[in-house]
Parts: sequence; structure tokens; C-alpha cells
Amino acid sequence: MFITEASLAGKLRHPHIVKVFDAGSEGDMHYIVMEYVSGQTLKQFCDPSHLLPIDDVVEIFFKCSDAFGYAFRQGLVHRDVKPANLLLGAGTDIKISDFGAALMTDSELSQVMDAVGTPSYMSPEQISGRKLNHQTDIYSLGVVIYQLLTGRLPFTGSNQFELCQMINQHPVPPLERLRSNIPVALRKIVHRCLEKRPEDRFPSWSALTKELGLVHERLEVPGQSVSDTMKFSILKRLHFFRNFTDVELWEVLGISKWHRFDEGTTLLQEGKIGGSFFILASGQARINKGGSVVGELTDGQCFGEMAYIHGTERPRSASVVSHSKVLVIKILASALHDAPDHLQARFNQELLRTLAERLEKTTLLVSAL
Repeated sequence: MFITEASLAGKLRHPHIVKVFDAGSEGDMHYIVMEYVSGQTLKQFCDPSHLLPIDDVVEIFFKCSDAFGYAFRQGLVHRDVKPANLLLGAGTDIKISDFGAALMTDSELSQVMDAVGTPSYMSPEQISGRKLNHQTDIYSLGVVIYQLLTGRLPFTGSNQFELCQMINQHPVPPLERLRSNIPVALRKIVHRCLEKRPEDRFPSWSALTKELGLVHERLEVPGQSVSDTMKFSILKRLHFFRNFTDVELWEVLGISKWHRFDEGTTLLQEGKIGGSFFILASGQARINKGGSVVGELTDGQCFGEMAYIHGTERPRSASVVSHSKVLVIKILASALHDAPDHLQARFNQELLRTLAERLEKTTLLVSAL
């Protein structure tokens, strides 16, 4: 297990997975250097008297699903998903830890193949010692979410043998019997994760993540701050971010600020000094220069990017005014300059493509005169 965990140093780079920086040996001492996460595990929120709000649980579910999907694409099945291995920082900032029991699907190393894990959270196939894939982690995460929603495990027993029998043979107690206000769509997702047969669960992590995003959209209350789940789902749909990976999209959330504005709001003032740039997440806006309308913006289009491209704060060349209610993403120039090189390169690539498209349109208009 130590070798498994140590081998992950530098391999997993996802905002919702605890980073492993280094590992090694000094004499008789073996060590792993990991990211420090302030906060607590999800264990204390599995108590019926200390449950999290349902929308927070869905967001945690969503982030974990995306992170486990990333790990599986790197060839890993966790095999020990439980509340104690899910670390919660501020808000819903979740981090998956302890890959010591992970099954490396693409490795030739000798690995522990017995029933590794914590019995209450193990899938039927894991208990039976059958071949495992990502769907065993989907089952275990389903158990965790069931417990976060109700304060109870789906199965308990007076001893380990009885518990294993329950997991293998008994149906999952319906969520609505334990908590009546859980949305029907969410109940269906959790119960599908807990199906006895792997093939009856979600076929992939991405399929589960997609369904959770749809559920969370229904839970969003207009006018409230935008949740991370909603932000991520919006970024996935916007044309500007079509070439960004999921990991890069989570990194975008870390360097951006999101704001809602009413119709008629000046989003960018001509002549005002600025360095950051913006992307219209939803709604429409108009570009004004010298009091005249010179263009229109729709969702997925950026504006104010020239200051960032020039590398210095400079006067804005035009004003941008919302033409409807809008949701605007502000990309902080200073934060982007401090971001990983791969993220800067991705932004620069998309901004250059945007400028090229605008130049092409301008050339066509001029040629038509």
C-alpha cells in the first residue's frame, strides 16, 4: 500500500484530489509528502443531527464524481471510498485522500487483491472478491452520499458476516422512508449507484457527473450566488472553453469571479483603466464606442481582453452594456499570470483564436464596402 501511494507522486493533479508531492526512504523510515488540507472529514456530517444541506451534498457528490472519473482515466480504482477519506475544507471544497488501497489498472506491480476496503462501504463484487472496475467506487460513493443525506448506512449488521449478507442480498431501504424532502431525481441517482450488479449502475463517471449537474441546476435558486457545480456546468457549455480539460476548468474557477447584473448595467467603461478580461456566461450585451453601438455579445464571447494581451493596465477602448440580465465571468489578470503554464497557454490560444476570428470578420466587412 505504501508503494501504491508513493507511486502516485506527481501523477494525480486535480483540484479535488489531495496532491502527493514526494515519497522516499531514509534508513528505516519511509515517508510521503502530501498536500495539507485544513478542515475536517465528511464523517461528522454522517450524523443525523449534523447533516449538510441537500444542495451542498449534491455539489460534493458532483465534485467527487468528476475527481474519481479523472483518477480512473489515469488508471486508478480507489477501492476504499468512505467519509474518513473525503476531506472537507471551506464550503464544499472537497478533497479525496488515501489512494494507498488503489488498484492500478495499467500497472504490472504486484498489488493486494484481497477484499481491501471498509466493509460498510464495499460493493457486492468487492466483498465477493470478484474483478473490480470503476463501478465499485461508484457504489461506495453512493453509500457515502446515502449516509450524508440520511445519517444512516444503507446496510448494517451485528457482525461482518451478517453485514456482507445484507449488502449482497437485501434491497437498499428507500431514501424517502428516511428523509422525505430529497428530490426524486437525486433519489434515483443514489439508488442507481447502489445497484447490486455493476452493469445496472452508471456506465461511467462522466454519465454520473452529467446527471448530478442536471439535478443541481434544479436546486439552484435564482438571484443567489452561483455554486461551483453550476459554474463548472456553464464552463462546459461555453464555446470559449470547448478545448479546456475538466481539470483546467476547475482551475479556471480558482482564478475567476462571477457576477450577475441587470439589464442596462455598464459592464466595461470606455476610457477606464483595467487589466482583467471578461467572458459573458449568459445573456446579451452591446459594445458602444463614442456613443454608438458597434457590436453585440452573446454567451461564450469575451471582452476587455486587449489589456490582458498587452500585459499592462490600459484605458478601455469601448464600453460594454448589458442588453438583458447577464452572468459575467471576470478572469483576474494577476491570478492568470500566477496560474500554471498549461492554463496560461490554453487561455492565450483561445484569445488568439478569438482575435483571428474578429480580424477575419472585419476583413470581410471591409471588402464588401
